[in-house]
Amino acid sequence: MRRTTLPLLLLLLTGTTLASVSEQPGVNEAKTYQLRTIAVVRSAPDGEIVDVWNSDTLLTSSEMRGDWVRVTGHFPDGGNWQPSDQQAWINRHYLTTVKRQPQPRSSNRPDGVVRYIEVEKSSFELRVVEQRDTTKEVLLKTTVALGMDRCLPREKGGKCYYTDPGEYNVRWKVHDPEGIEWCIPRSMEQEYAASLARGERCFRGAIGSHALNIGKSYAIHGTSNANSLGKKVSHGCVRTANQKMAQIYELMDVGDKVYIIE
Repeated sequence: MRRTTLPLLLLLLTGTTLASVSEQPGVNEAKTYQLRTIAVVRSAPDGEIVDVWNSDTLLTSSEMRGDWVRVTGHFPDGGNWQPSDQQAWINRHYLTTVKRQPQPRSSNRPDGVVRYIEVEKSSFELRVVEQRDTTKEVLLKTTVALGMDRCLPREKGGKCYYTDPGEYNVRWKVHDPEGIEWCIPRSMEQEYAASLARGERCFRGAIGSHALNIGKSYAIHGTSNANSLGKKVSHGCVRTANQKMAQIYELMDVGDKVYIIE
């Protein structure tokens, strides 16, 4: 399996919500799934972490236990299918079926109505804008945290993290009611050496329960650290308060535009 080398979390993030995976526990017909975010692999449901897999990884399964899918095989580097040689389980919140690719529930906006997000870096402000013909209305406004816009010192890995201005799209919506689990990617291990030394690799709810993947390893997501809002502290993602993020999630659809401006 490919292991992540992405500089950002990301999250973030699956291509769908729970509807893409069968609700029935136990043995089902074999299905092919795809990871749409960095995700941890565990030895059993809620068991020990045995690996961290990259987004877009293809895997197969015919068994579920509650929220957990057992990996029965995979397609290394896009090649031929190979059976799994160990017990490997992934939470269904981070999977989407390859055949159907269903999307999260639509915002059910009226025809002819366009919504987009503006993130203004100079004011640390995110706005959800709705446009009807020539009329525009700001539906939601909130304070965000942004990329640190600098490089870390060599002893912390030396990586550079920016929130680059530009035009993006909502690629996937992610909702994990238990809190999205963010795990330290292998590319960030030097930066988080102290946490790893304490045996800490994954943090459930660190980025809230809702997120929008917008491409370029960026996501708009919640945060467990409200004191970071209004500052340049992230690895490039746009953080906002969890309550506001839940509202943004409901307002936006896959395909909507996101504009990051200076």
